[in-house]
Amino acid sequence: MKGAGRTTRLALLGAVTVLPWLPSASATERGSSRAALAGATVESVIALARRLSPELVAAAFDADAARQAVGAAGAQPDPSVKFEAWGANAQRGIGERRFGVQQELKLWGKTDLERAIATAEADGASHKARAVTADLIARVKMVHAEYQAAYEALDLSRQLRRRVDELLGLLQSRYGATAVDQQDVIKGRIEAATAEVDVIRREGEVKSIAARLNALIGRPPLAPFDQPAGFRRLKPSLTLAGAQARARGANPVLAATASEVGAAKGAKTLKDLNYYPNVTLGALYVQRPGGGADTGEFLLGFKVPLQYAAKDAEQQAAASRLGGAHARNDAARLRLDGDVAAIWFGLEAARKAIRTLDARQLPPARESVAVARNGFSAGSTDLALVLEAERRLLTIHLELLKLKVEEQTRYAELERMAGGTL
Repeated sequence: MKGAGRTTRLALLGAVTVLPWLPSASATERGSSRAALAGATVESVIALARRLSPELVAAAFDADAARQAVGAAGAQPDPSVKFEAWGANAQRGIGERRFGVQQELKLWGKTDLERAIATAEADGASHKARAVTADLIARVKMVHAEYQAAYEALDLSRQLRRRVDELLGLLQSRYGATAVDQQDVIKGRIEAATAEVDVIRREGEVKSIAARLNALIGRPPLAPFDQPAGFRRLKPSLTLAGAQARARGANPVLAATASEVGAAKGAKTLKDLNYYPNVTLGALYVQRPGGGADTGEFLLGFKVPLQYAAKDAEQQAAASRLGGAHARNDAARLRLDGDVAAIWFGLEAARKAIRTLDARQLPPARESVAVARNGFSAGSTDLALVLEAERRLLTIHLELLKLKVEEQTRYAELERMAGGTL
């Protein structure tokens, strides 16, 4: 009994010692639920992309580098400290010691212009980073829509395989007992094999799209995703004028070209000040060890702008760059309006096609399958008619998925144009 008591106490002590190091059930469930979120919705994949994508990291570094350059812009040059020895010889030593400082000063508002140019360039870099982010998010939305469609297509193929297997089983049960033709049994086996091949191909498509999605967000190609929960909900109505207005106001590429115009304006104004030279101020303390009073000297100097041809060429180059920046901004605006219109018309066409298939093709195709299967079960319908009805229904479903992917793609492109969610 005493041995049994010691054994019980040791077991309890071991349990108390080990339990704190074991993960609790709730913690395990929380971890698994968090992992299950990745891929179920497009928002979960976008969240991963924001954390992991090297494209976004690189764009953020570029934007930060441009912002840091603003702090260095517009600064005055470093001063120069001078130490001179005059009148030095072997007999008398050093005649004069001179200690001084010189400072070049940028006047005429040049420092303010340099800061304004750097600020405009930093704004442009930030807009380009926004453009990279919007482009990546749009691509994630497009590929996730393909991922959803591939999963639904795989489910449709599996359903068809199950129904064909049921038909084949019914044929084999009838063969020999009724007047079922052997050719029907052979045809059923071929269709079952074809359905199996289609399932295998669909499974490969799901894995292929998952690998592409992982590459977009910066994960290994075999990193797992959860089963998608459905297509992203979109606004049911979106006017062309509204989409164009939103794009003009928030498109990051257009904003970047506008910042380029601002930087080019500042650069031209700065070049126009070429004929206004910088000023150099200096002061010297003169020490005479051999005799004589110490004195001070002061300096005011500037460069004479004699290279007229060079300065005129720089001004003309700055004016040309400004004209080019204006032209690029105008071209970006026109191209943006045209691209938004083309995408919007494609979106509307896809939505109308989806409504037509849903209302006019899908219900009769389902009814045709039901009638054909009932007839085949009763022995009044040929196998070929059942298989034809099944293929027709599958084709319509796949066409619907293709149109839904197109709708999601067009909508994501419009959001990329607008720089964010519509």
